[in-house]
Amino acid sequence: MDNLHKPLTEVFKAAALEVIPEQNSNAYKLLKALVDGKPHQRNNLALSTDLGETMRSALQQLRSKSYGYWLIHSVKIEGTKKTLLQLDPRHLSGDTDKDRAARRERRKELGTESHKQAVQGRKREPKAFKEMTDAKKEYFLSLGIAANDSVYEKEKPTKS
Repeated sequence: MDNLHKPLTEVFKAAALEVIPEQNSNAYKLLKALVDGKPHQRNNLALSTDLGETMRSALQQLRSKSYGYWLIHSVKIEGTKKTLLQLDPRHLSGDTDKDRAARRERRKELGTESHKQAVQGRKREPKAFKEMTDAKKEYFLSLGIAANDSVYEKEKPTKS
């Protein structure tokens, strides 16, 4: 059987075939760029892979359940707002146990991030509700009296 994933399956011998993205997908292009195990600047990756702004989506896919929780480290460059991306070396080790350990670590990170966002969202809900009602009130008031008066239609003068 012809294996469409052969180039990356040769590198990721410990990874299951289903965690390797389809060839020519954005996730595949990004993973292929990270396969050297070196840290890469996001800007350079976006340009070298022709992913541009879609790199974020590809990165999210690789790091999620969709492709088996690839552990891709994001390291801030000191003194700048830039970050480096680097594939965890355990994925490149050829050792199934190390590869699985890296995936478990990423899954744990993702669960922690998800929980933190849910808690923050719940805490922000009352503020967001107030912002929404204030905005709606301002909008409806801007429409004028007629738009805000339910009896306006009834009290219109009739033609004689």
